[in-house]
Amino acid sequence: MLNSLWENLSKNQKITFLVVIQIFIIIILAVILNSVLGSERQHVTVENESVLSNVPESDRQLLNEQLWGVIQNNVTGVDRSVINDAVVRDGTYEETDDENGNMGATFLLDIDSIKQTYAVSIVWSTDSKNTIADSVYINCPPIDQMKYPETVCHGMYNNTYSLDLYLPYIVYPEGYDDENAYPMAPNYLVEGDEDAKTIDIMVSSCAPDKYKEEALKYLESTPIDLSDYQINYTINSTDVNC
Repeated sequence: MLNSLWENLSKNQKITFLVVIQIFIIIILAVILNSVLGSERQHVTVENESVLSNVPESDRQLLNEQLWGVIQNNVTGVDRSVINDAVVRDGTYEETDDENGNMGATFLLDIDSIKQTYAVSIVWSTDSKNTIADSVYINCPPIDQMKYPETVCHGMYNNTYSLDLYLPYIVYPEGYDDENAYPMAPNYLVEGDEDAKTIDIMVSSCAPDKYKEEALKYLESTPIDLSDYQINYTINSTDVNC
């Protein structure tokens, strides 16, 4: 019967029939693929998300999506199906606000399954007239704040070795305080320029060799590869109180 029906069709009818069948098959395949791919998570969910209850839902969702992007781009061979343990570290969640109606939240996020810690910052506006764009930043903390300091972190804008995590670093004489002892020169000040690949150490003229040694010990305690930088020294005699 089917053979007879097919034989009775004109050439144009046969071509039209085959095109319709192909379109039908393509639609079915697209639906199947969309169902399979759509079932995969395109984000990583924060386990104790209730800590972020003051953060707008849209920003929490953005955090979840961008977190997966950072992990996917920087953790080799990671499988998002095993990442179900992203946790806001106790005692690290802090909020700020300003007179313009802008809110901010910062916290550390630990993920044991991939041995990573991220320093997260979220900014949003509570004033409908404010044009500030909500933002989520996922970066790396200093190594002494990482739960697994033996691993290397790569964030959106920095990594474990970034100078701005450790510099500037300043040490004042014992008994110094901003309100009562200023002006007073520091024992030493360490600053750096990642682009220029330079580190500048300014030491007090009271004991320059001693403070130079202390400054170098501090630098050596960080993950900074000092061989990548030119280290410059200056001696400060201004406002020195020996």
